[in-house]
Amino acid sequence: MNLSSATSLVQVEIDHQGVALLNLNRPEKRNSLSQKLIDTLIIAIAMVEKDDEVKVVVLTGSRAAGPFSAGADLSEMLHMTTAEAHKIQYLRNLNDAVTSMRKPIIAAVAGYALGGGFELALMCDTIYAAEDAKFGLPELTVGTIPGAGGTQRLTRILGKQKAMDMILTSATMTGKELHGFGLVAQVFIADALLASTLAAARKIASRSAPVVKLAKQAILNAEETHLEAGLMLERSLYYSSFSLEDRTEGMAAFVEKRQPVFKDK
Repeated sequence: MNLSSATSLVQVEIDHQGVALLNLNRPEKRNSLSQKLIDTLIIAIAMVEKDDEVKVVVLTGSRAAGPFSAGADLSEMLHMTTAEAHKIQYLRNLNDAVTSMRKPIIAAVAGYALGGGFELALMCDTIYAAEDAKFGLPELTVGTIPGAGGTQRLTRILGKQKAMDMILTSATMTGKELHGFGLVAQVFIADALLASTLAAARKIASRSAPVVKLAKQAILNAEETHLEAGLMLERSLYYSSFSLEDRTEGMAAFVEKRQPVFKDK
């Protein structure tokens, strides 16, 4: 199905295996992030987050071999003042929508993810990419800096030296190169990217949804706290899984040498 929109800027497809595919669909502008596209994506994210049939979300660009996103729409940004940016909290609502999701969200990147497009992918829980996908933060070439988490997330993943070099020189790196640095989780040939990403998403969707959410919460917490506090939260979440019917079913199925039948309870 398509999200109700005059231009179908985000196409939403939900399969019978619990995976929602969100396609950025502004090909004439290389999926650049206009405010209208951002607003539509936020609505789409809220919709699939509330849909109990959806267990995992995949975010990609329209057509598997097309661009993920060329970044912010500079024609809209050109006359934006500092006061206006502060007033509307430009890009914050997109960051909040993606990072507040309790369900896993995977970015499937083919073509290129530049500027805000790269930052959008970095907001997601994990990135799958085509080997020849191009990633970069070229904001310095247009007189500004990354403003949707690029300086922070890239530095945490690649380290100061590599992030500094990549941002200050506006260099691009391929999906294959970033896989070597641990920023991209898996790489595929472009033609296999979408099918492989959906296969991984369906594998995650076959797990117990509340347990997947517990695991995501624990992993994200590792970025925000020191080890001892993280271990305490992990144990708490681990113990909380003991009250789930799915925990009992999963362990019983293992002992009985059969596939578990999870009920998301």
